[in-house]
Amino acid sequence: MQHRKLLAPLALLAAAICFPACHQQAAPEPVIQTVTAGMVEQIQPDTPERYSASIEPFAKVDLAFKSAGIVESICQVRGADGRMRNLQEGDKVEKGSELALVRTVDYQQRVDQAEAQRAQAEAQLAQVQAQLAQARANFGEADIEYTRANNLFQSASLVKPQFDQAKGRYDTVAASVTAAESAVKGAQAGVANAQTLVNQAKLSLSDTSLRASIGGWVAARNVDTGSIVGNSTVGFTLVDTSLVKAVFAVPDSSLASIRLGQKQVVALDTVPHPVQGVVTSIAPQADPKGRVFSVEVTLENAQEQIRPGMIGALTLAGEHASTPRLVVPLGAVVRAPADPNGFAVFRLIDRDGKTYVSSQVIQIGQTFGNSIEVTSGLATRQRIVALGGTLVHDGQEVRVLP
Repeated sequence: MQHRKLLAPLALLAAAICFPACHQQAAPEPVIQTVTAGMVEQIQPDTPERYSASIEPFAKVDLAFKSAGIVESICQVRGADGRMRNLQEGDKVEKGSELALVRTVDYQQRVDQAEAQRAQAEAQLAQVQAQLAQARANFGEADIEYTRANNLFQSASLVKPQFDQAKGRYDTVAASVTAAESAVKGAQAGVANAQTLVNQAKLSLSDTSLRASIGGWVAARNVDTGSIVGNSTVGFTLVDTSLVKAVFAVPDSSLASIRLGQKQVVALDTVPHPVQGVVTSIAPQADPKGRVFSVEVTLENAQEQIRPGMIGALTLAGEHASTPRLVVPLGAVVRAPADPNGFAVFRLIDRDGKTYVSSQVIQIGQTFGNSIEVTSGLATRQRIVALGGTLVHDGQEVRVLP
């Protein structure tokens, strides 16, 4: 009985010691991811580079209201169903045509008020001009009288009090002429200011009409009848497609094949024949992200067959042989760890009999089949992760399949 009492505490102690030991888990071993190896290769494309070009309108204009107010009307056009409707996207307009009109009542009142102020200023000017004319007439009489008095006084034929009286009248009338001339100048300035107000009021009245500054297509309409607009609200967006621009980007290695004024052919799927244009713009510096230069080719589009947003293809005129390019498999390219907008690959690094991955930021270029050009960041014959790059992280140990 006593032996059993001794065993009970020993069993409890053993259980207390064993419990944490039995539940302690061993540290997980690091996961070794299996990846497929690849190589940075240099290729020589057999044919000249083909570039994709985006078609853009030759001119794009946002038309803003200059006079604020309530939109009273919008240009009416006949729709495809024969009924009249408001101007909308896809309609063509002529240069100078009225697209919308802001309510003119308030602006006409301002014109009337400004013209009334101008009439008042002109009446004031006429009044002071009449006063000036009278003052000058009085000055003429006073001048004659003063001259005669001065001659008599010099010959001792006129006493001094009479001379002083003539001179005092002369000075008074001369002062009244000066004052009248100053009043006329002030009235003339008042008329000029009033005329400026009239001109401004009339300009604001004319600006209630929003007119097309170019001929072209309505790309957007942002207002409707009854809309309240400010003096900078964009009401319409117009695009001119009588000419269009094919915009594409080239690396610095292709700049030698391009010059301003050069003839260039652009192929479009929707146009049955290639379209010839002229290189009209070459970017002076590379895009900071893609390190490529933007080029514009202007195309004639009299028949309106080419629309903005289409995609064209072209081969640079004069580019007969392409330069060697460094490429990696498409599947090797992943997002850069520190830049969601950048690109990277994982290099394979052998160390102490094991293989690890190391991320390398790259810049990419053209695609060639299942490969993509690398313009910076890698050198030829470097080993990289061709498949499995999205499953690993920088510094991780990997198992490499050939």
